[in-house]
Amino acid sequence: MDPTGRDFERLVLPLENSLYHAALALCRREADALDLVQETLLKAWRGFGGFDRDLNVRAWLFTILRNAHLDRCRRQRLDPLALDPEEPDPVAPPPPPSRLEQALPDELLRALRSLSPAHQLLVLLCDMEGLSYREIAGVLGCPVGTVMSGLHNARLRLRDRLKQ
Repeated sequence: MDPTGRDFERLVLPLENSLYHAALALCRREADALDLVQETLLKAWRGFGGFDRDLNVRAWLFTILRNAHLDRCRRQRLDPLALDPEEPDPVAPPPPPSRLEQALPDELLRALRSLSPAHQLLVLLCDMEGLSYREIAGVLGCPVGTVMSGLHNARLRLRDRLKQ
């Protein structure tokens, strides 16, 4: 692949909005999410020459995003899970809707955004981005069983919020 050309534009740049939604779930603040996406794209650009075409580009990018987020937390001595997982940050504005979200009812979007960052990320990666449990486990650096149980809990909470 040519890291300076069309392959990067064709494979990576269309996923920028999806990366932003995942970054916002992790950071909870728009400015931090935008910075994290830019850092992710820069790292992806630098490593694109070694990207294996047999891998899922989405999983690869979300892994870079997660690792960049963890690196930032370490550098700033922050706990990546310091925010109350049940309390969304009132400062963070809702992200611009992705193509998938434009097809979702407002009620479902509100319920999704009310989930914890970890649960939002699981639902986003699985149900909106179409990653497999194994790919999500690779992105998050956890066992597949943890992904399955976390996703189950996220869906239960989402269903409960939709019933309210």
